[in-house]
Parts: sequence; structure tokens; C-alpha cells
Amino acid sequence: MNKFKAILCAILSVCIISVPIASSVVFSAGAEDVKSLQDRIDELDKKGDEYQSILDQTETDISEKEAYGEALVNKISVMNQKVILTREAITNLEADIAVKQKEIDKDNADIDVQIKALCERLSIIYMAGSASNLEILLGAKNFGDFIDKLSLVKTLSDYDKEMIDAINDKLEVIEAEKKNLESDKSEKEAQEASLNKDIEDLNKLVKENEAVLAELTQKSEEARAALMNNNSESSQLEAQIAKYFAEQEEAARKAAAQQQKQSSSKKSSSSSSTAKKSSTVETQPADDDDDDEPVTEPSYDDDYVTPTPASSGYTWPCPGFYYLSSLWAEDRTTYNHGAIDIAGAGILGAPVVAADSGTVSYTCTYCTHNWGKSGSCGCGGGYGNYVWMDHGNGKETIYAHLTSVTVDPGQYVTKGQVIGYVGSTGYSTGPHLHFECRYNGVKYNPMTEF
Repeated sequence: MNKFKAILCAILSVCIISVPIASSVVFSAGAEDVKSLQDRIDELDKKGDEYQSILDQTETDISEKEAYGEALVNKISVMNQKVILTREAITNLEADIAVKQKEIDKDNADIDVQIKALCERLSIIYMAGSASNLEILLGAKNFGDFIDKLSLVKTLSDYDKEMIDAINDKLEVIEAEKKNLESDKSEKEAQEASLNKDIEDLNKLVKENEAVLAELTQKSEEARAALMNNNSESSQLEAQIAKYFAEQEEAARKAAAQQQKQSSSKKSSSSSSTAKKSSTVETQPADDDDDDEPVTEPSYDDDYVTPTPASSGYTWPCPGFYYLSSLWAEDRTTYNHGAIDIAGAGILGAPVVAADSGTVSYTCTYCTHNWGKSGSCGCGGGYGNYVWMDHGNGKETIYAHLTSVTVDPGQYVTKGQVIGYVGSTGYSTGPHLHFECRYNGVKYNPMTEF
């Protein structure tokens, strides 16, 4: 097994040296195009925010204008009802005035009758021989005639006075009532005119509000259409970038596999040569058959031993899988990879162990998007399901894209303990373990720990 460990260390060293060279060659082509696409996406995101702001504002304005328009219409409806009631009041007043006018006409007719009667009585007095009361009395032939004439004069005087006073009083009352009715009618007509003017003004406001509302609606539709086009273009650009990275990752994987295969062949040849030279003086180890197993896909059996650090280093986090699909500081055009990605055939569901003893700081367990994706589902900030451990002395490790997590925040975990299982959650194009190391918050190359 010691010989197997030596070969493994040599293979990993070759990967660190050779794969970045192949990756830099692959990623150099089209890198500027990807940067240009990302810049364009950033511009679209900024425009998208602007369009969304316009859309939010116009929708708010539209809501306010709709409420304002509805209030205007309701107010016009109320005022129309007031106009109807005012018109009814005017009609009633006109009817009352007509009644009063009939009463006045009747009283005037009564006065005419009374005046005619008075004239007839005066004519009788005149026929009696005198135009004055005194002359009537002095013209009496005897005391009996005097008494008769005195009674006549007194009766005529009192009766005429009372009749004329009564008629005048009644006429004054009726005329006053008529004037009040006419005044009320004039007031109601003024109210009606004022209401009609207000309704006319409100109708103008309704038309103005409808024009503003139509303009806001058009502006909102334009902003919505622009936002949809903006998001569509942004999605297309993101798809192009994701495709580019997927192609580059596949190219890097193939280059690394080829390099690793060549390195393994050289090491195997060198080991065979050394074994032949020493066969006469050294006995072959019992577990030498392990040298023939593929390093990228070792099987899980009783003879397998997790790599042990030479001096208090980390335990390999994914036992049995050593193929690195992405290396530390790998150039990804817009950023450098701040971890290593451990992959290999059949890795999905493989156990993930703690590289060292420590306390679980954080976990994410809610991501269900466990498949290869061209973009991030957004879960766990792109990490998907993950475990974040604190090993003390400023050192931390992160295990990302897990299918499931078996530990909880605050739990103390020993080195080599299973903490989850490999998956493809979060921003992951396929099953692998993202293993990240940090010292005082700064990322560093995990390979220095093995």
C-alpha cells in the first residue's frame, strides 16, 4: 500500500503540473468573446433594472389614475343626481308659484267684485241726494229718515273698510309668499347652473385622466416588452457562456485524462523495471496488485485504505475517487476556480468524509436540483447542498454540490467521518465534489494539505 500511495502522490503532482497547461490552451480561445458576452449581460442586467423600475412606477401611476378616474366618475354621478333633485325642486316651486298666482288672481277678482259693489252703494248714496255722509244725514226728512240714513252710512263705511283691509292683507301675504317662492326658484336655478358647470369641468378632468392613463398604459406595455426582450437576450447570452464553459471543461477533462493516462503508463513502466532489477534481492509486497487498478476509478473493497496525510494533513474527502475535473486556480475566463473538483465514473452518491476533525459551521440541505445544469439553480449561493466546517486555527473546508447532508450545524465531526454524499446540486454541470479550503477566510490550494 505504501507503493500505491507513492504512485498516487506522483499522479496528483503530474495533474497539478500538466492539466493547468492543457486548460490554459483550451481556455485561451474565445475568452475575450466570453468576457464580451458577460459585459453585455451586465449591461442587460442594468437595463433590466431600469425597465423594471419604470414598469413598477407606471403600474403604480396607472393604479392611482384608475382610482382617480373612478372617483371622478362617481362624483359626476352624484352631481347628476343632485341636478335631477334640483330640477324636481324647481318644478315643484314653479307649481307652488302657479298656485299662489291663482290665489292672487282670485283675490284680485274678489276685489273687483267688492269694488263693483261699493260703486253700486255709492251710487245709491248719490241717488239719496248727497255725496257726503253729513249731507246724507242733514238731508233726512224726519228723525226716522235720519236714523235710517245714519245706519246706512255707518254700515257702508265699516263694511267697506273691513273688506278693503282684509283683501289688502291677503294680497300682501300672497304676494310675499309668491316672492319667496320666486326667490327659492332663482336660487335652485343658480344651483342647477352651478352643478352643470361642475359636471362639465369634471367631464374635462375625466377626459384628461383617460388620456394620461392611456399614455401610462402604453409606457407600461413598452417597458414590459423591453424587459421581456432584455431578459430573453440575457438568457441567450448566459446559455452561450454556459455552453462555452461546458465545452472548455470537457476539453480540460479529456486533456487531464490523457495526461494522467500517459503519466500512469510511465510510472507503471518504471515500477516494472525497478521490480525486475530488484527481484533477486527483494520480495514483492502482497498488495502489489493494487498498482494495476485505475487510479481514477478504484473500487470500494476491504483492501482499500483512505490516503493518510504525511504530517497531520487532511484526509482525502472522497475516498476512492481521485480524478480532478477542475484544478485549483483553474482559469475560467471571468474568474479563477478557488477549489478542486473531484469527479469520476460512478461518483454520484459516493460518500464524502471530513478532511479533518472540526465543527460544522453551516449546511445547506434544501436543494433538490440534483442533475447537470448549464446554469445555477441558485440554491446555496451556487454551492447547492453543502457542508462548511471549521477546523480551528483559521482553517475551514467546504464540501459542495452534495446529494444529501448527514451532519448538522454545531455538530463536532471527526476526521474521516461521513458528512454527505456526492451529487450535482447547485451550479453543477455533472456529479462531482467541490472541495474548497480557506485560511482566515482566504481560499488556498487544497492539494497542499495532502
